[in-house]
Amino acid sequence: MNRVRFIAATLVTCACGCVHSAHAADKAPEAKETIVLQRAPVVQTDRELGMGIAEFPPNASKPRHKATGPELCYVLEGEVTVQIDGQAVHVYRAGESFALPASVVHVTKAGPSGAKVLASWVHTPGKPFNVPASSD
Repeated sequence: MNRVRFIAATLVTCACGCVHSAHAADKAPEAKETIVLQRAPVVQTDRELGMGIAEFPPNASKPRHKATGPELCYVLEGEVTVQIDGQAVHVYRAGESFALPASVVHVTKAGPSGAKVLASWVHTPGKPFNVPASSD
């Protein structure tokens, strides 16, 4: 009888673990927070130039958002898919670069091996740079 209970408990535990794993697999991980490497004032403005590294685990994405200033990005490793609202999807691989104008709503997602991107941007210090975009 104890052996039957042990087997039943083991099966329930395994089933719960499988359901949790399947649910976790449905949701792609989020990209890591960008590591800021350098900031410099843009002379005769209230703006600042920033430069940083954005790391994406495999298949990770940054949710639909827009930036308050322009961005220039260079893919160091892996690949990044960029979907700008109303435009075709573009895939950028290691060694390629892309630009994103200010206020363009977009989603960025890494490929199956993840990605590392060197990014530079212009923004107003003390204000958020990336802001969530509404789903309308």
